[in-house]
Amino acid sequence: MQLQKVYSFPVNNETSSITKDKNIFFIVKKIHVIGKTKYDSRFISELSGISPGESVDNYGIKTDHAIRKLWKSNLFRKISIYKKNLYKNEIDLFFELEDLEEIHEIKVKGIQKNQFSTIKKIKIGDKISGDLIQTVKNEIQDHYIKRGYHEIDIKSKINKNHNNKNVLCLDIDKGKKIEIEEILFDGNQTIQDKELLNIMSSKTKKEWISIIKKPLFIQENVKNDLKNIMNQYKSMGFIDVQVYLDSVWKKKSGNYGIKIKIIEGKKYYLGNVHILGNKKLKTDLLNQIFFYKRGGVYNQIGVKRNILNPSFPDSILYAYLNLGYLFVDITFIEKKIFDNKIDLEIQIKENQPVYINKVIILGNSITKDHVIRRELKTYPGDLFSIDKIKYSLLHLENLNLFEKIYYEIKPNKKNGLIDIEWHVLEKNTNEFQFHGGFGGKDFRKIIGNFKLNFGNFSIRNILKCNLRNPIPQGEGQKLIIQSQLGKDFTSYGFSFTEPWIEKNHPTSLTLKSKYSTKKIKNEEDLDFLYKVLHNDTKISHEENPFLKKIGISVDLNKSLAFLDPYSKILTSIDYETFIYKKENSSELDQKRKINNLSYLISLQRFSTKPDMIFPFQGSNMELNSVFTLPYSVMIKNHKEWIEYFKLKIIFFWYRKIMNNMILKTGGELGYLGQYNDSKELFSFQKFYMGGGYSNLLESKFYDLDHIPLKGYSSKDFLFNNGGKIYNKLILEIRYLIKNLSTLKVWTTCFMEGGNISDSYQKFNPLILNKSFGFGFRLFFPLIGFLGIDFGYPIDHDIVHHGLRTSKWKTHFIIGKDL
Repeated sequence: MQLQKVYSFPVNNETSSITKDKNIFFIVKKIHVIGKTKYDSRFISELSGISPGESVDNYGIKTDHAIRKLWKSNLFRKISIYKKNLYKNEIDLFFELEDLEEIHEIKVKGIQKNQFSTIKKIKIGDKISGDLIQTVKNEIQDHYIKRGYHEIDIKSKINKNHNNKNVLCLDIDKGKKIEIEEILFDGNQTIQDKELLNIMSSKTKKEWISIIKKPLFIQENVKNDLKNIMNQYKSMGFIDVQVYLDSVWKKKSGNYGIKIKIIEGKKYYLGNVHILGNKKLKTDLLNQIFFYKRGGVYNQIGVKRNILNPSFPDSILYAYLNLGYLFVDITFIEKKIFDNKIDLEIQIKENQPVYINKVIILGNSITKDHVIRRELKTYPGDLFSIDKIKYSLLHLENLNLFEKIYYEIKPNKKNGLIDIEWHVLEKNTNEFQFHGGFGGKDFRKIIGNFKLNFGNFSIRNILKCNLRNPIPQGEGQKLIIQSQLGKDFTSYGFSFTEPWIEKNHPTSLTLKSKYSTKKIKNEEDLDFLYKVLHNDTKISHEENPFLKKIGISVDLNKSLAFLDPYSKILTSIDYETFIYKKENSSELDQKRKINNLSYLISLQRFSTKPDMIFPFQGSNMELNSVFTLPYSVMIKNHKEWIEYFKLKIIFFWYRKIMNNMILKTGGELGYLGQYNDSKELFSFQKFYMGGGYSNLLESKFYDLDHIPLKGYSSKDFLFNNGGKIYNKLILEIRYLIKNLSTLKVWTTCFMEGGNISDSYQKFNPLILNKSFGFGFRLFFPLIGFLGIDFGYPIDHDIVHHGLRTSKWKTHFIIGKDL
């Protein structure tokens, strides 16, 4: 049997009379399937589109089309079509096929396979081709090359397992990360090598910053570095500068060296500036916004920013956007003239201002529309304003109800207005925290803490609860229920916050209540009772004495939007009563109590971004005043009333110094005063300094005003009696290691110092107890902060009277950062 490839159709004796240009058609008598395939002729006939009785052409057009169909089915490794002549115009077609192998398992060695989308899409029983295997290898290779693994080696093969099933085996050797060991510059005359290195994110390992982050050879980073160098030159007037990667070579260590070529060109200066087409804004105002003056260096980067950057508040485009001119068209033309001067022509086509038609909210299935709308500054009928868009976005982020927030502007062609769509992705705001442990002296007491936090509560929906929605949600209210239980201590508390009690202004109201009981055991309690009982300290443990504390407070938190969107004022009225009881005593001596009615006024400004957990930029500032009325002047029976006033200033700044590395600086100052010097202060009214915060697992009857100072202990003789005045300064560098929505991990290096005194006259703010050290932090929403710090006291000998004890201090952090 003689077979011939159908798409070549060699001319034989039977067809020799046919001319080359003439197309001849053959009738397919029968279709045969041969080769390593499980498919029959009927299936192949349907798949290829060629059936017995149909005609095929001499040029192979139809058979080529059939082959393409078979390839697209992704079922075959090899495809060939042959013909056998039966009669003058009848043929049999033979499809020689080799099936692709079915894959029943994928084994990957050397990496985690779940991070690659192509591998995830392959299912058991799928046909796998050489092209698909190559696609998988390419995805893996591209992924790791972008991370500095330029010598990655990937091997693939298909094996049989014990069930005779096909297993695709991928063996990946990532190799080592390739670092940039040497950077050379050629052609730079205006900017020195050291300055160019500071511009680059890819630095050689001689730079100090590489101690934390090694400089890897990553193509995208190198491109960004070249762009940064070019932009730096253009900002200095060299608008014709050329910067490119000249060469890359391998060093003996296996790392790379690179050479960057720079052709600086001429330096240009700004000539005349002409502004055309402006009607709404005057030319003098636009010139002020533009900022650059005739004769100065032509900063091309700054010129573009000051004219066309919509996110730069001091640009011409931003000024128009803020006035509603959303469709303003601004261009500028550079005209080179003699003496290296460039004239600018800024052309403005203002068009008409744009008004808002609809404000649409999408994506909220739990949070009510009005909770979102009351935070927005964009209303139907208003002129479009970019400032109002920014403030609205900021207010929505501050709600802490959404994982993602963005907006879209949709022009309405029918009426010439715009619709603004706000898209939100809600997150779980309900938390249940429970932790227990051992506390007290020698850790013999078992203590348990639990806390329920509902961050998007709704009182209005309490009666609408069901099995599907057991928690009433959607109004943006906050409800916290907490308890602490121990052998000698019990505490219960709750707080409820309504974020909007005014219709048109964001003023929140918070109600808090707390009840605690504690058996009298230690010296701290005796110190308190000494003042309560007025020097009657005959306390017998056989009488089972204990203390109760009942507290309620009302807080008002109001935004100071007329200053900026970050400022607010907090006012509070707090009432606490301490009750002393003896269970086995007479009724006359059963109760003693003392009262504390205090007022808080706090000015706050929190502008940290992107969040409060690990800020990359911004600041936190607080000015707090807590005071009571001067009862010793107002009433006769003032011994049952606590009186004092307290002032505190707290300020911190955050600045990003490189990717994931933050500088934190700041400090605080506190002052405790008295109306009547003859009236003694309670120990819990004073400031305490040293160590970390009190262990969250320990029972707390008194809310001490504690200021952490790493490297020292609150038991050091300078700190353990508390003080009336203190100050503290801190310098800290943080580096973010892991940044996930449910987990953040970072390291910290710090230097700090603080001083505290019980005497205003002896206090010197310049004499600080200094320390340095390092630590680690982890933030997990269900727990809060977890971490450890190691601090070294620089003034160790002063604190310990020259006694050489352990120098390094270890501080554990649970629930709250230091």
